[in-house]
Amino acid sequence: MTIKPALKLTLLLTAALPASLAAQSTTLSQVVAMNTYVSSGQPTVNFGTMGAMEIAVPTAAQNRTEESLIQFNTATLQSEFNADYGAGNWAVTAVTLTLYSNFATAGQQPGNSSFNQIAAGGFELDWLSDNNWSATAVTYNNISGVLPGTGNNELDSLGDFDYLASGTSPNTWTLSLDPNLVSEISSGDPVSIYGQPTAGSTVGYLFNTLNNNPADLNITVAPVPEPATLALVVSGLAGLAAVRRRKNQK
Repeated sequence: MTIKPALKLTLLLTAALPASLAAQSTTLSQVVAMNTYVSSGQPTVNFGTMGAMEIAVPTAAQNRTEESLIQFNTATLQSEFNADYGAGNWAVTAVTLTLYSNFATAGQQPGNSSFNQIAAGGFELDWLSDNNWSATAVTYNNISGVLPGTGNNELDSLGDFDYLASGTSPNTWTLSLDPNLVSEISSGDPVSIYGQPTAGSTVGYLFNTLNNNPADLNITVAPVPEPATLALVVSGLAGLAAVRRRKNQK
């Protein structure tokens, strides 16, 4: 059977398209823009200028809860992805958070006595809807102003994690692709992440701030086909189906 030239070209293009549509994904990293932590042991103190922050639970010797806030500006990443793929032609496929620490072994006491000892345990990371918090103003007493219960503020879980306190640094945590997180990245908006201990945890997880080997938000995107490309794929597949039908009828 002879295939007409036009149909043959369509089939050749269709065969070649999957490789181009599956072009290599790209991962870019953004350093933290601002961060801080709050401590129930010093509920009116702001720690925005510290070199580290912590997620920790009370112990008999150090009776305080510590929670952390981190924010990233994703506008530069959005611009780079747009330059690589074209606006609207890419989609977020993975997001990870890399945290660095100078104290990462269970039982270590960080140099500043404001921090709890390092300890293994569970913690959670949450997407925070409020991006207007101030790293130089938030304290344990007023953090409720940026958490749910005030206005329309929301928290969406990005995952529960186990910190081993085994001396390893950095640690990279894979975040769930929460729609609100993905939407902010896609729009180039700030992304705020709230870290807190999980229920029943024993964690004492210390990591550095932007003043000292700061955190990275790592975003992986992949290309999505333009409408014209999709139309060509559909046309080619339709042509292939037609050829097969004619062949089967003979």
